[in-house]
Amino acid sequence: MKLLFALFVLLALPLAAADLTGHWKAEVQIAGNTGNPTFTFQQDGAKLTGTYTGMLGEYKLTGTVDGNKVRWEFKANYEGNAMNVVYTGTIESPTSMKGTIDFGGAADGTFTAQKDK
Repeated sequence: MKLLFALFVLLALPLAAADLTGHWKAEVQIAGNTGNPTFTFQQDGAKLTGTYTGMLGEYKLTGTVDGNKVRWEFKANYEGNAMNVVYTGTIESPTSMKGTIDFGGAADGTFTAQKDK
């Protein structure tokens, strides 16, 4: 009976949302090409801010976290063309996420990311 009660209590507790604050290493796939950008996130509730560093340069980013869903974006300049880069993903664990990338409508890709320990 005690075990059943403990199980009920655990299942009734809401799952705590992951805190993405920290340094993340990603692998992106775009049209058969691979890149390895890094992200530094600061999460305050549902608000996400931080920095992208990678092939496109270094840019400030903003985004949101909603349960296990995450979205962030930044404005970049690639070969003289301004574009809005949008990452949309799913948080799989406190140290892992994956999703898709929209490079200003010019290209699409996928990403996986791991949080540095």
